[in-house]
Amino acid sequence: MSSFCFFNTVDEWGGGERWHLDMALHLRSKGHFVMVITKPGAVLGNRARKEGITVFDITLKNLSVLNPFVLLKLVNVYKANKIDTVILNLSRDLKCGGISAQIAGVKNIIFRRGSDRSVKNYFINRYLYQRVLTGILTNSQATKKAILSNGISLVDPDKITVIPNGIDTQNFLNKDFQALQPKQKSYIVLGAMGRLEPQKNFKFLIPVALELKNRGVPFQFLIGGKGSQESILKSIVAENGLTDYFIFLGFLDNPKDLLMSSDVFLLPSLWEGFGYVIVEASLSELPVIAFDTSSNGEVINESTGYLTPPGKVAAFCDKIVYLYEHPQERKPWEKMAEPL
Repeated sequence: MSSFCFFNTVDEWGGGERWHLDMALHLRSKGHFVMVITKPGAVLGNRARKEGITVFDITLKNLSVLNPFVLLKLVNVYKANKIDTVILNLSRDLKCGGISAQIAGVKNIIFRRGSDRSVKNYFINRYLYQRVLTGILTNSQATKKAILSNGISLVDPDKITVIPNGIDTQNFLNKDFQALQPKQKSYIVLGAMGRLEPQKNFKFLIPVALELKNRGVPFQFLIGGKGSQESILKSIVAENGLTDYFIFLGFLDNPKDLLMSSDVFLLPSLWEGFGYVIVEASLSELPVIAFDTSSNGEVINESTGYLTPPGKVAAFCDKIVYLYEHPQERKPWEKMAEPL
């Protein structure tokens, strides 16, 4: 039996946190010991505790790596739980969690990089990537390419393993859901879901809505998620007279509720490491419209949706209009369950 530690100090819930919890549960089901190190009050920690997983809370800052008491505390946690593999998430997790793991003699120190963003070729990063980490795990070829975008002097490409995020397809297909509104055939329902943060680019959907109005297309947006831009998004929607066209649903425990209530799924993200939600939308038989950027092309093809030039409202709307005018290309409303 091996002992695994998933080290992720993100507050909110996202694709990375889902991956950490899914992998922890899977490894535990195989008889291994698993634990989670996270920030006090983090969603990941709360969910892990509900699953009976050991959780250690710690508050880290970017310079916590210079605090010997923080490092010693982590060393003691690794040793007390006989951890032989640690999987790290954020850069601050990598610094504190990686160096303390090396001091503690942890055999496998792995950085799981889930964001398609470049890594600065600084001395500290070269040290961490070359001397501390025993392996790097990415969720897409695009993420691997981003790590190497500043040269292979940062890290040996052979040290990087690409494993796309896994989804239990049968579990998803069998999962119950509740439709969010009555069946409609008079307008097209456009679903979008994710953290309401700049990366996810939900502001882009407002000029899309204005363009659809100008083209005479009846539509409605279902927006799932919470984040720092929630208030500003609602304000801009109101300022543009679009309140009746947008329904903000907040955080959804069951994303399938939104997916099975939509005709088309939209992903306006500026970048993605690996879009879990793209796969789930496809499993829900929804066509996906997303930007041709990052790893989207690794997940979306001509049979599952459309890729459009980033930031181009007209091109994005062209695909929506096509799907509105060709309902046979969409998931039939008849497959929906009765609404609440």
